[in-house]
Amino acid sequence: MAKKTEAPSLEQSLKRLEEIATLLDRGELSIDEQLKIYEEGMLLAQQCREYLEQAELKVRRLSGEDANAE
Repeated sequence: MAKKTEAPSLEQSLKRLEEIATLLDRGELSIDEQLKIYEEGMLLAQQCREYLEQAELKVRRLSGEDANAE
């Protein structure tokens, strides 16, 4: 039976995003490599954003705040 791979933690994702930013800033990669890691970075950024949104909703629920109120 194949083992499920766990999604990276928020901290792991943020660390990888920092690595990607550093690689892109150096400008040493081919355009194809840059596009590939840029795409990876955008996916990681979206996953982090979703994680943080869910965490915020959970905190609001736990604290008794209405999640729809701003």
